[in-house]
Amino acid sequence: MRNILALIQRFYVFLLFLVLQVLALSMLFSANNFHKAEFINHSSDWVGSVYSQRARLSEYLRLDEINDELSVENAQLRSMLPETFASIRSSVDTIVDSVSFQRYTFRTAKIVNATVNREKNYLTLDRGSDSGVMPDMGVISNGGIVGIVRSVSRNFAIVMPVLHSSFKASVRLKKVGFQGSLIWSGGDPSYADVMEIPRNVPIELGDTIITTGHSSYFPANVLVGTVAGIDDSDKDFHILKVQLKADFRRLDYVQVVSDILKDERENLENQIEQQDAANNPH
Repeated sequence: MRNILALIQRFYVFLLFLVLQVLALSMLFSANNFHKAEFINHSSDWVGSVYSQRARLSEYLRLDEINDELSVENAQLRSMLPETFASIRSSVDTIVDSVSFQRYTFRTAKIVNATVNREKNYLTLDRGSDSGVMPDMGVISNGGIVGIVRSVSRNFAIVMPVLHSSFKASVRLKKVGFQGSLIWSGGDPSYADVMEIPRNVPIELGDTIITTGHSSYFPANVLVGTVAGIDDSDKDFHILKVQLKADFRRLDYVQVVSDILKDERENLENQIEQQDAANNPH
């Protein structure tokens, strides 16, 4: 109380001025309709501005929640694309009956750690086996391939991205269909290389590279990137520099791809390999 009285005593002239100023403005606005209307208009603007700033702050604080909602929605929409369905076909002569079922499912995940400037980069996701994420699942983001899940714990997963010296994926030129292999030679995280496309295949800058769907990691026709450079120093094959669709410096949310038919396909392929090994021991 003593401090408050000392403060009032010290600034009593300024405080008296404020009180008189408020009284004067109150008398002015109450006795003059014009000034009263102007005050109401301006006060509405001020209040509206405060509310607008508060709404923006609230939206900013909810960005993580909004991103989560959008990621789930994107995964649901991607699950409805034709590329995620497989056909059950039966035919007799020229009569064909086709029924489709969903082959791929998508789970959203957030990247909690990542590297881009090493020879062997990795991403860490906030989803693990408890969320249905398993090794050898593909990972995409915004319609572009990101990498392959290599290891999981109950709550986290480690992804080998395209930006890894051991990464390799089957891809093709969208406009002509020729296939090649996507690898990363190091350096700029915005680019990778496509090898093994014959020199006689016509290629132009800007051509689109997509997945083949031959592996269980990614559905067919997922965007990889666009041709940004063509090296024809090899006499047999093009060496294509591809600008990747996924921006690894800004990745935040991803979708983990699950191939429902993966085990059936791999079991059948392993069975054939074992039979061949048994029939040809040498």
